[in-house]
Amino acid sequence: APAVVAALRDGGGGQPAGWRCENGVRIVLGGGKAAAGRTRYVAAAAAASSDGDKKKKDGGGKKSGGEKKGDKAVRRLPPRKSPPRGDADAAGAASSSADASKVPAQMPTSLPPSPAPDDTLARLSPAASSAGGYETVDETDDEDDEDDGAYSFDRVLKVRDGDASDPKASNAADAEDDAEEGDYDDDEEVNVLDLLPPIGGEMLKGDPAGHKSGYVAIVGRPNAGKSTLLNQLVGTKLSIVTHKPQTTRHRILGIVSEDDFQMVLLDTPGIMQEEFNKLDAMMLRSVRNAMANADVMLVIVDAMRDPMGNWEGLVPPGRQNPAPIGVILNKCDLLQLDEIRELKTWFEAQPGVERVFPISALAGVGHNKVQEWALERLPLGPTLYPKDAISEHPERFFIAEIIREKIFLKYAQEVPYSTQVWVQSHTERDGRKKDLILAKVYVERKSQMGIIIGKEGRALKELSTAARLDIETFLGRPVFLDLGVKVKEGWRSNDGLLEDLGLDDPNKLETPSLGPVT
Repeated sequence: APAVVAALRDGGGGQPAGWRCENGVRIVLGGGKAAAGRTRYVAAAAAASSDGDKKKKDGGGKKSGGEKKGDKAVRRLPPRKSPPRGDADAAGAASSSADASKVPAQMPTSLPPSPAPDDTLARLSPAASSAGGYETVDETDDEDDEDDGAYSFDRVLKVRDGDASDPKASNAADAEDDAEEGDYDDDEEVNVLDLLPPIGGEMLKGDPAGHKSGYVAIVGRPNAGKSTLLNQLVGTKLSIVTHKPQTTRHRILGIVSEDDFQMVLLDTPGIMQEEFNKLDAMMLRSVRNAMANADVMLVIVDAMRDPMGNWEGLVPPGRQNPAPIGVILNKCDLLQLDEIRELKTWFEAQPGVERVFPISALAGVGHNKVQEWALERLPLGPTLYPKDAISEHPERFFIAEIIREKIFLKYAQEVPYSTQVWVQSHTERDGRKKDLILAKVYVERKSQMGIIIGKEGRALKELSTAARLDIETFLGRPVFLDLGVKVKEGWRSNDGLLEDLGLDDPNKLETPSLGPVT
């Protein structure tokens, strides 16, 4: 149309880069490298009077079937060779009389350089651009064409609506893109990688030369001081400690790390002379597994309670693990010096024993030498756990252990050994509210349930208060502890209930049969 041709040539700058006119139609060349010379978008020019007649003929300019509400439809034409740089004006005049259906199907191998950009495009009136409708013809093209088309069409809309802040800069950028597109073939697929900006920080440091790591198992009879020694070596309380035997039921893992080593300590249940139920058998299996996988073994003996007799059977005579053995004579602060020397001489003569350490775990005397000796015996190896970790167990496990410790301290006779604690949920809240902990104490008989609750619930309230204070110290934040009591008949002799209560895996967090876990 003469109006469009005149508008395109207005200002003497010729056609803007990436544009040509044909039968009153503006053709925009695709802006991306992958779509160079392939994708063209057209918009009907509104200034031509023939378009107004066509709108009346089509029923008042209704939207096409492919147009969505609020969208500006796009039509894709077959590829057409672009004219050489010097013949831009002649090509524009010739194209105005050509039939759009006769556009050659042969795609050019590369997009010729475009004329120098000018501000002609910016002077096209918004009214002239918006009068004609847009419609989508091909919606199944490849993703590269869609991305390039969206980019070019977005520029058309900005110019149409008068939102182009700097037309000259925009046209200059188009010309630069077109010049770069000449280096690529149309059939060549170009993959453009979007790289993330640098986020800072440092790469993880590798272990230094000579780094040591390994497992150190702490084994012994019940109530010999294994948990107290673990807490001393780690430097914090991980295992619960009471004056009653068989307090520990799991293999509890503690980690001691420095730059040049990592020592993984395994606190195990006490080795009993006889098994009474399936719970005892499960605890003994965890001890044997720890001994079989240990790189170093620390066998702890209560120096005050028949140490020589309790030594018998602690270390299997035909053991296959050749880990070095260190014997720890605990509670030596209660013995005379001559008694300590006599015991030390006797244990050094036992087969497989490399070193004997008289210590007092409760007083914190002598455990440093134990750690130094175990570290010397560790093999070379990489870091096994994060250097800042002190255990692998979740917080919920330690919460249950704290509650169980208070049960051992508060109740007597068979009640502590017939109870097990399961933490159903631990919900961390914001700083304005306390954490919510839902826990259940399971007993074997209804009579034990009454003992745990006490008269008018006073015993249960005292238990809950004592446990809550230690839990808050452990977590470092206030908590609300909702503690209940339930009966599970004979759970210590039931394999299924032992698994449900987490006796086989201290890291278990889900047990559907005991209620939801959140």
